[in-house]
Amino acid sequence: MARPAQPKHAIPARRRARDSERSRAVILLAAQEVFLRGDYHQASLGDIARRAGVAQSLIHHHFGSKKGLYVAAVHAYLAELDEGLKGIMQPGLDAPGGGGAEDGAAFITSAIKAYFRFLATHEQCVRLYRILDLSMHNDPELVAGLDELDDQGRETSTLHLLRAAHERLRAMKAAGQLRQGVEPLPLMTAMLCVVEHWFTSSRRLNHRLSQAVGRGAHGPARGGVAPEEFLDTVVGVFLRGALANPPQ
Repeated sequence: MARPAQPKHAIPARRRARDSERSRAVILLAAQEVFLRGDYHQASLGDIARRAGVAQSLIHHHFGSKKGLYVAAVHAYLAELDEGLKGIMQPGLDAPGGGGAEDGAAFITSAIKAYFRFLATHEQCVRLYRILDLSMHNDPELVAGLDELDDQGRETSTLHLLRAAHERLRAMKAAGQLRQGVEPLPLMTAMLCVVEHWFTSSRRLNHRLSQAVGRGAHGPARGGVAPEEFLDTVVGVFLRGALANPPQ
């Protein structure tokens, strides 16, 4: 049986849709490159249009405004990172949590080291975090736009991981594994902040400390503290400071 002929306008319409999706993706990629170079206010739509090879009017067509483009570009980049973060962090959350002190120590160690190694291999993510921090201080509406997209979208892997990690710490608290006065949310916040701070401030601090303390037998080696040495120290401090019965 012969298939009915397609309307003449059907194929061009599909092609237009594909072209529209392609141009939107190209603009998003160019916007990510430009926005990640520096501050939101320094970036221009003209620069993004030139990098994408499109007319500036096409940016307005797809995203409405510079703010709309920024929110969409950041959201798209975070979505790309989402699965990578899940792949690194999920094994620690899936590990048995029988309530013993060793399980609690293993979870804290795994969480800190996994997040550190994720950021160590995703330099642009660290740069984006810096930009988002500035945005939250200087233009909260930009962050509100990201939150609105999150509310409209699916449950992201990152949000799931954060909730799962918090629940794990709450279970440790209920089982008496955390030291008296240590609460799950402040502990989790401290773990994340200390790890992220290494990637935003370690060069400056290593340089200043090397100048202040010296590089002799009792001072840090040339170039300051190495990443693995810092990481081992941080893990040890959290285990001894947070756990009721830290490993010896």
